[in-house]
Amino acid sequence: MSYFSPDYFTARSRWRSVVSRLGYRLESHEIDAVSPINEPLTIDVALLGNPLAHKTMVISSGLHGVEGLFGSAVQLALLEQHLANEQLPSDVAIVMIHTLNPFGCAWYRRWNEDNIDLNRNFLVADEIYQGCPPAYPQLDSFLNPQSPPSKLEPFLAKSLGLIGRYGMSTLKNTLPVGQYQFPHGLFFGGNARSQTNKILTAHLRRWLGLAQQVLHLDLHSGLGKWGTYQLFAELTSDSPRHQWLSQYFDHERILTLDPGDLVYQSRGTFGHWCQASFPDLTYDFLLAEFGTYSMLRVLKALRNENRAHWWGQPEHKSYQWSKQELLEVFVPQSQKWRRMVLQQGVDLCLTGIKLVES
Repeated sequence: MSYFSPDYFTARSRWRSVVSRLGYRLESHEIDAVSPINEPLTIDVALLGNPLAHKTMVISSGLHGVEGLFGSAVQLALLEQHLANEQLPSDVAIVMIHTLNPFGCAWYRRWNEDNIDLNRNFLVADEIYQGCPPAYPQLDSFLNPQSPPSKLEPFLAKSLGLIGRYGMSTLKNTLPVGQYQFPHGLFFGGNARSQTNKILTAHLRRWLGLAQQVLHLDLHSGLGKWGTYQLFAELTSDSPRHQWLSQYFDHERILTLDPGDLVYQSRGTFGHWCQASFPDLTYDFLLAEFGTYSMLRVLKALRNENRAHWWGQPEHKSYQWSKQELLEVFVPQSQKWRRMVLQQGVDLCLTGIKLVES
């Protein structure tokens, strides 16, 4: 049996069915967005265990749209293989959030209904939805050309030219970190809070109940070495929480805010927002990133799909292959990759549950 689903609606139906069959509490929160098959698009939440528990694990998926098909598979396997017959301790609960970006998942996009990268949309305190990295305006014509994608374009040559001109370090700290100036562009953080942001603001505290200790595992794919994972933590390596997490998770896989660990520093991340929103709780957040293809191939796929979305025609072949390539770079068809990441993803969830139970 494959836990991977071909599309959002299949994944949601399978996940809801298992949650209901197992008798867990289920909530659905609809977003206002166009659906490809005229069915509602929803963020679905399963609440497992004692609602009065003081220790809670949150397992979320699909913040980046199409990546939700990977996260859904992990959640489904965890439910069916491990949470169907096992009783959680009385002081432990699990909050499982399925597909935080249903629009992106349904349309095979990384971005949401407003072209927002949701992991750049969670600004806190006095932060404002303005600005962009200094070099982004110069790169906009390359990143976001106003024309449909073409397989004849010399993307690699252009990319190598930019690397030679700006340097890899500048590009890493420009392209993916978040920008709030080009609404049709890649890694757009939005002009205001997204629908997903508002739903979480309204309900996450309630879902956590009386929890005093929270471990949040957010499932992603597309960055890193093929078939392996890294854990991105919103803390420094010398913090007590890092030492605590390292007792359970492989410390060599935990990347912190230390300069030597940072791949790039993003604005508006979901993890930072979660921890800032609940200062009264011990809130540990780990973004689990499972690797697929090279950064250049992933960037090319993102760029092509974005061009097809804004400037292409759905009936055109370029629109279809751009969607399929985006799906491939975030959820590869390789059965070997799927077996590897599914087992590792489930194991991470089980490790997290063990930590919360301790």
